Amino acid sequence: MSPTAIAPVKYAGRNYIIEMAIVSLAYAGVAGLRHWLIAQAPNHALAIAASVLPAVPIWAMFWVVWRYYRRIDEFEQRRFLETLAISFGVGSSLICTYSFLADAGLPELAITWAWPTLAVSWALTTGIMHFARR
Repeated sequence: MSPTAIAPVKYAGRNYIIEMAIVSLAYAGVAGLRHWLIAQAPNHALAIAASVLPAVPIWAMFWVVWRYYRRIDEFEQRRFLETLAISFGVGSSLICTYSFLADAGLPELAITWAWPTLAVSWALTTGIMHFARR
């Protein structure tokens, strides 16, 4: 087997971390500037474009995850999907639970917080599963 055939698997984790950090920073920046961009938009079409702008890094995150999944071997793919399934359940439960708490008087949160909530639950689940598998 040639070294170039091994390289995608060997560097998949490192590339994933780098790519995800870049698009996460882009998401944080765009989400933070979104309201300002909407206020500065001279017409309604640009305001709509500014309001949907945070979706671009979210789709980029999906692309980064897909690339990582395609680069890893079958065993790592299985472990990755297990972690993803558990973290999706935890993150979705947290988001739904908070919406019930908002009905009880806590402040409403913008949907902008859904993706960071899912990402943090994914990161924590990944760490817990990593140590549990040892």
